[in-house]
Amino acid sequence: MDTSRPVTGIAVIGAGYWGPNLVRNAQATPGIRLEYLCDLDVERARQVLGDYSTVRVSSSVDEVLADPAVSAVAIATPAGTHHSVVLRALQAGKHVLVEKPRGGTTGS
Repeated sequence: MDTSRPVTGIAVIGAGYWGPNLVRNAQATPGIRLEYLCDLDVERARQVLGDYSTVRVSSSVDEVLADPAVSAVAIATPAGTHHSVVLRALQAGKHVLVEKPRGGTTGS
């Protein structure tokens, strides 16, 4: 890895269906250091990371957002929680990636 380029510390919030994909991509991307995997089910998060991971696991979004090593978060929580988690991350000064599923009731 080119050490002259800055490294961005990120956290993935959510270890369910889509979270493992975000973890894998973060770990494979030069310039990104995965700092945390955050999930209410810490055993699930540990399982996603594997036995030899140095990535920290937390069940506390507040802990993750308070860490200055985390400058960005990728949110993979259920869609109904996106608004509150995104708002908290933005208020904490973090960059945010969140994908909202498109509902079938709007026509655009």
